Formats: sequence, structure tokens, C-alpha cells
Amino acid sequence: MTNRDSPHLLRILEERLLNGGQNPEEPGPDALLADDFYEIGCSGRLYDRAETLRHLTHEARRSRAIRDFQVHFLAPEVALTVYLLESGDDEKAVAPSWRSSLWRCHYGRWQIHFHQGTPASARIEDPASFLP
Repeated sequence: MTNRDSPHLLRILEERLLNGGQNPEEPGPDALLADDFYEIGCSGRLYDRAETLRHLTHEARRSRAIRDFQVHFLAPEVALTVYLLESGDDEKAVAPSWRSSLWRCHYGRWQIHFHQGTPASARIEDPASFLP
């Protein structure tokens, strides 16, 4: 897999974690989260891999949409993803938040090692104007 192909795949993997994959043939959260995974939530709370897996596999998913998805390669097999997460068509709106994830490709398989959510202070009409 080349870096040129990876941004599209990384977006698919992020969406699979957010919204849940429907195809049992696709890797689920257990395969996508690295053993050393941790998350800093929008509240500032730390979540380890086990807690995140519990959340991803047992809680009802809300419809959410990714906007302004960016991939920055820190090394050939290490990527930082950054995007704005907004509510989808749900009745219960969730405040938008900036999300960032650190992914590593090991033997052709991408896994997420770190994720952070940060509340978006205001709607930004053109985030691409300041994202590198």
C-alpha cells in the first residue's frame, strides 16, 4: 500500500470506528485499536483500549459526519488524521469537535494508537484555509 492510497483507507477506518462497520468481513474495533491505544476525550478524560472497546461495541451509535478530513504523514508508515466531527441526521445534536488520530501501518495493516477529541469553539467555514 502506498501513501497515495492511504488517505482514502484511513478515512474509511475512521468512519468504521465512529459509526460501526456492518460487514463482518471487515476488521472491527478490536483489530483496529492497537494494544497500546488510548484516547483523550472531549471532556479531558483518559480512556484506555478496554474502555474504548466497551464503548464502541456496546453503546448505541449516533449518526455523525466527518468534515475537512486531512492526513499528514509523519513517516512512511505513520499518519496523523485530523477532521471535524459533526452530528448527522439524529434528533439529538452533539456539539462539533475536532478529532485527531495517530495511525501506524504495521505489515500492511493500519492500527490506531492514539485519538483525541477537542470541542470546536465555533463553526469554521473554511478549515482548509488553516490546516496544513
